[in-house]
Amino acid sequence: MELHQLRHAASHQHEMEVRVVRNTLSHIYQIECETGSGDRQKLSRRGKPCLFRSIDEAIDQLLGAGISHAWIVRQSEEDGSDSSRRLVQLGNVPQLAIAI
Repeated sequence: MELHQLRHAASHQHEMEVRVVRNTLSHIYQIECETGSGDRQKLSRRGKPCLFRSIDEAIDQLLGAGISHAWIVRQSEEDGSDSSRRLVQLGNVPQLAIAI
């Protein structure tokens, strides 16, 4: 999913869940979207995955796309399951830096 597609989906699909995902062994973040029907897509740029070095970079992309809240997720390296999840309001970036 490209950024312009995320903007469009955010304004038209109210049941879409947006996640900022970090693997437990990595310091790289990715943005993942899941629609109400269960389809998952990761944010990409020119067909390549968007990778962010910090949670702030990922949040800036979401705010620019008009996303006001997202799940912050840590995924287990072994099986890819969510080891922790937290729903946050994206305007509270300073608190996020402390929480994560």
